[in-house]
Amino acid sequence: MNRALTTLSLALTLGASLIGASMSPALADGDPYYSNGINPYGVRTPVPAPIPVPVEEADWYFRGDFAAGFGGNPSVTTTGTPYGLGTVGLQDAWLYDSFLPSFMGGVGVGYVWAPHLRTDFTVDIQSIMSATFSSGPQANAVLIDDKTKFISTILLANAYYDIRTGTPWTPYVGVGVGFAVNQLTRNADWTDSTGSYSADTRTTQVKFAGAAMAGVSYDFSSFFAIDVNYRYMYIGGTDVSMGIGGFPSSVGFDGLNEHQIRAGFRFYVN
Repeated sequence: MNRALTTLSLALTLGASLIGASMSPALADGDPYYSNGINPYGVRTPVPAPIPVPVEEADWYFRGDFAAGFGGNPSVTTTGTPYGLGTVGLQDAWLYDSFLPSFMGGVGVGYVWAPHLRTDFTVDIQSIMSATFSSGPQANAVLIDDKTKFISTILLANAYYDIRTGTPWTPYVGVGVGFAVNQLTRNADWTDSTGSYSADTRTTQVKFAGAAMAGVSYDFSSFFAIDVNYRYMYIGGTDVSMGIGGFPSSVGFDGLNEHQIRAGFRFYVN
């Protein structure tokens, strides 16, 4: 009896050893649930390829710009003879203007519609320009100091065509249309044979504005770019009128045609 049990025990031990030895190679090279990529039946389990994450360009951007303008010296016109009891008007020889150079700063928000097309809306404020008429004794007027200040806020809707080069450099051309809010402030001081006087007034007028641009941008990253460009700017003329000594008088600025060199930046956001 003991001998039979001993024989059976040895047989079971030997069988278990043979089964373990036959399974060891499979387990040593099994799949992730077992070992290293081959399941217990010896069939290699393929490892799925990683799914690429799409990289999308930003659609929206914010911009800020600074410009210096040249060549936009508008003509100054006057009407009326308010000085010297209606006998003396403002003379061109008395004019001292301050138009050049002009400076402009602005901000905007834009949208990229396609690789070659984008649009933006910009708001720019121009530096104050002025026209001063100053004279010595003229007829009954002993002294005239008549100064008109001009400032404009320009709102434009712009469209651009980007010329993609496959590099961070992107040349482009663009046009813009909108309107300008022109504000003229006039202060007049004069002294005649009857005494010293002063008058002042302010007017705001909305006029057409347009622009044409050509420039190049450089992308430092997918979120930030610098922009340098030339812009031709047109701003419609405006005038300011008031009564001086009981006589009507006006000072007007003709349309402004200005050449600008601009530099700025863009921040892209999704």
